[in-house]
Amino acid sequence: MKIIVPILLAALSLSFTAPPTAAEENKLTLTERRALKEYQDSRWPAQLKAIQDAAGFEVPVEVNWDSIALLGLASQFNSPDFWENTIFGPLAAALKEVTKDAMGKDAIKGGLKKITIALDPKTAPASNYANGVKFSGGTLSINFTPGSNTDGPTGSNYRERTKAIRAALEKGL
Repeated sequence: MKIIVPILLAALSLSFTAPPTAAEENKLTLTERRALKEYQDSRWPAQLKAIQDAAGFEVPVEVNWDSIALLGLASQFNSPDFWENTIFGPLAAALKEVTKDAMGKDAIKGGLKKITIALDPKTAPASNYANGVKFSGGTLSINFTPGSNTDGPTGSNYRERTKAIRAALEKGL
């Protein structure tokens, strides 16, 4: 009896060990953290400036880097096709289209309070990009998969992302 109880307790404790959380499963490796830091230091400032210049003011942009820095793809983080041609470029282009005149500039300044960018892989659209954009309560939320369907600023996917962002803004302003 004395030997069975500790073994039973040990077995019970093993069976109740919690599975890893989503955050633990998606933890960036050192290589990915370095590549992300390199991007944030070298390329992100210009992207942020382009977004804010297109908006016409220093709109806060919150990027959930842990969600958009996809595991195993560190070598692509500094490629324009990864974040810039799938998220940041279409965002700046859409803002530029909305603010092309005084009415659009006033609407953006009065209605856009914050931009959030995060990836939820369960709901990010593969092609119907309007499903990845929401504008509510002054917050523009973008949920696009980095590095997917990249075709550069003149390509149809870039244009469709831009169109989806612009349409959400114009509908909500």
